[in-house]
Amino acid sequence: MELRAIKKLDQHFLKNRKFVELELEAADIKKTETVLEIGPGLGVITEELVTRAKKVVAVEYDRRFAGHIRESYPIVELIEGDAVKVDFPDFDKCVSNLPYSISSPIIIKLGKLGKFAVLMLQKEFAERLIAKPGERNYSRLSLMANYFFVPEYIKTVPKEAFRPKPKVESAIVRLIPKKDKPKPKDEEMFFKVAEALFCHKNQKAKKAFINSRHFFKLDKVKAKELAGDLPNAEKKVKDLALEDVVEIGDWILVQI
Repeated sequence: MELRAIKKLDQHFLKNRKFVELELEAADIKKTETVLEIGPGLGVITEELVTRAKKVVAVEYDRRFAGHIRESYPIVELIEGDAVKVDFPDFDKCVSNLPYSISSPIIIKLGKLGKFAVLMLQKEFAERLIAKPGERNYSRLSLMANYFFVPEYIKTVPKEAFRPKPKVESAIVRLIPKKDKPKPKDEEMFFKVAEALFCHKNQKAKKAFINSRHFFKLDKVKAKELAGDLPNAEKKVKDLALEDVVEIGDWILVQI
């Protein structure tokens, strides 16, 4: 029986093997390494990973493809479930063609684990990953990606490389864990500040803080009182560098 893509699951299968080779080249997999693959689908990458890595762990949500991987690559450790929710076993690198809909939470998850990754993503999403403060595509995702990783844009992948053809282009990116990332006093507060401020990325930081005061359980009077002394208060959120947001988070931690 032919396995077909399910549109609502963001399934598009890479048919041009040239781009598989590019991903593998960017990952530089060693025979001593365990590789995680998220959403192996028909196994176009899995087929190569099992010949290059010490071990391959695959996480597959779709039971049809889980059965295919289990039957075709019995050497692979298969986890059936939602990659956003399941616990990953220990691994060294992640090489995956990610479903667009889970790209953001997976990148944050990999970041928290401090893991190297080579991923194929929606091109627009990849451009946001590498955006710098003040650039049009700069967003909370850019900030978080640059907190955890040194992100590198490897190659644009045309729509024609997939079956069925998606509506948008894709891109291969490499995420190298940062060895010297900033150290906020409280990482969860840093995450909260990033989310709160970037809800209002075109506003000045002090106004964005007031307008997102519910993140910090503040009433409007107290938020306005604090906002006057907020670090980087006059900068627009879209211009805030990583260090600026860390500074704001450390300051808020003391105030509330």
